[in-house]
Amino acid sequence: MAEVKYLLRSGEGARALPIIGDRWVLLILRDAFLGARRFEDFRRLTGAARGTLTSRLAALVQQGVLYRNEYRKTPVRHEYRLSEKGMALYPVALALWHWESHWAGAFGLPPRLVHKGCGMVMEPELACGYCGQVVLPTDVTYESGAGAKVYTAQRAQPRRRRQSPDHAAEGVDTTMFHSVDTLGDRWTVLLLACLYFGLHRYDDISAALGIATNILADRLRRLLSAGIVQQHLYHDGPPRYEYRLSTKGWGLYPATLAIHEWATAWIASPSGPALKLRHRPCGHGLRTKMRCNCCLGLVDPHAVGVKPSSRWKAQRGSLPTRS
Repeated sequence: MAEVKYLLRSGEGARALPIIGDRWVLLILRDAFLGARRFEDFRRLTGAARGTLTSRLAALVQQGVLYRNEYRKTPVRHEYRLSEKGMALYPVALALWHWESHWAGAFGLPPRLVHKGCGMVMEPELACGYCGQVVLPTDVTYESGAGAKVYTAQRAQPRRRRQSPDHAAEGVDTTMFHSVDTLGDRWTVLLLACLYFGLHRYDDISAALGIATNILADRLRRLLSAGIVQQHLYHDGPPRYEYRLSTKGWGLYPATLAIHEWATAWIASPSGPALKLRHRPCGHGLRTKMRCNCCLGLVDPHAVGVKPSSRWKAQRGSLPTRS
């Protein structure tokens, strides 16, 4: 319990969440990967209020995920482009897109992805960089590293949790709303991490996270309602329950793993990694790669296009996409 507590509060995931553990940030990244650059395009596509969008863009620039590029001098106008650090989040975006394509909620399935290398409609796979096998949760072991107890993660700014409306405003792209409403909240991601680490009981999860009981109860209720977590009775009189991931919940594992690897590379602890992962089948420290399931070729933002539906085209309007 003590080891997991340190890993949850000071590990690589905890360092990443103050930057990307927010639904508006995830939507901005979605649109940046699809070709959006300008403030008004981000505002229309995400549906964010001007003040909210301004603060999120400024934070992403400050963190080096985006940079401002001047595209007009008179009057001065800037656009927002992904930096190298931002482009490195592409495996996270692909993993969420893949999960959404299987488990999308009321807003429908996202468009299919096409790998330009082979021309096939693809499903992205997260594979081991050494042996090439698809990474399964049961094949990953972990141990704490030197940075587990000495590095303190940046505290996230308090943000009111905001769910997607039942009906999005005109011009808003609802693609990935289900996934961003699931992972666009730091407590939900940390709760999922508890379940990945094998903590299943309410009191154990509460103690590990140091979370207020009302917040924990709310997040569990949301995950149960979404079918991501299932409740199992383990004690009768009074009833006590364990919380375990469903197949849908385990489907989020590649996205959380990609977040961990991004933080390991781009928000490194000065004392070394807090969480060290190992791929059991090959015995190597885990380093993953995102590849096409058809040709097994590596994928990046320039190698992947979108096969848009008429509905999706109508939502995004005339904005160019990586198709």
